[in-house]
Amino acid sequence: MKILNLHSVGNLVYEDRKIPEPGEQEVLLKVMACGICSSDESRVMETGTYHFPTVPGHEFAGQVVKLGPGCDPALLNRRVSVFPLLPCFRCEACRRKSYATCSDYKYFGSRNDGAFAEYLVVPAWNLNLLDDSVPYTTGALSEPSAVAHHAVVMGGVKDRDRVLVIGTGTIGLLIAAFCQMKGADVYVAGRRKESLDYAASFGFSTIDVSEITDRVHTITDGVRMDVTFEAVGSNQSLSDAIMSTRAGGTVVAMGNPKGDEALPKDVYWKILRWQLKVQGTWNSAFRAEGDDWKEVAEIMKSGAFPFERLITRKYLLSEGDEAFRFLQDKSVHKSRLMFVMHEEADRLKQERAERA
Repeated sequence: MKILNLHSVGNLVYEDRKIPEPGEQEVLLKVMACGICSSDESRVMETGTYHFPTVPGHEFAGQVVKLGPGCDPALLNRRVSVFPLLPCFRCEACRRKSYATCSDYKYFGSRNDGAFAEYLVVPAWNLNLLDDSVPYTTGALSEPSAVAHHAVVMGGVKDRDRVLVIGTGTIGLLIAAFCQMKGADVYVAGRRKESLDYAASFGFSTIDVSEITDRVHTITDGVRMDVTFEAVGSNQSLSDAIMSTRAGGTVVAMGNPKGDEALPKDVYWKILRWQLKVQGTWNSAFRAEGDDWKEVAEIMKSGAFPFERLITRKYLLSEGDEAFRFLQDKSVHKSRLMFVMHEEADRLKQERAERA
């Protein structure tokens, strides 16, 4: 089989590896699609993974083609996405089924080899079943979708809430979509016209962050938003989120910061004086109460949101260098990039031939 193997920072090699065999309670997954996200960009081009070499890739879907001992026979040939976190099952968080906060976890694509590969062995426990009507490329968006869904749940969004999402990335747009599904009045704020136009193409109302204070004041008659999601990870966006939220409202902090976060004193005072709830969110709930992955699988089955429109470009696994060059080009608006394999790769080749 073919893999993309990270041997050192910036050195992603397309190479061969023997197809692995599944062990006890494991399956062999024929990987059909794997997303490329900003954390992959950081790991491949800047920080590296926890060890070298490592096969990146943690947003993926595929078909179960072989079962290890002890697996449910009904899993064979099923279409699935995969919860990429591998919990220890021993710590206090795992005992509470809060697997995302496991204190001794492993992770596909960073601590363990991931899905920039044609095949991958996966514990049966980590499988999330998809309906056969869901395209594999849509299924590969399960991980960012579950993260977004979890943030919406943590924010307590409800019908008729006024919601602001600061951030126009894939997860920001998914948060906006899931809030709309709950009946909220949703606005998406961003910096670039191309990104705001893209958000508007999904039917979201948009706000340029340079005008955020005035626009929020006008939209809400000075009351401000019920729930604000900070989906960027910067000092300014966190400050904007706090200042855009009404007294007694909720700020959901979910953007991954590049450096230290620091708030001006006057902004911090708003948390106190307006009695704001600042809610952190991390990863998603899986195989527990409020399973975000099952909820997302149902939304994908329903066709309630055009997930495929979030995919900017698809690449063959052999085109890793090209994919990451495009990912690093900040002059071009993009959402998700995705590697496709097997039948999905054949489909991409056919589409390219028809366009030629």
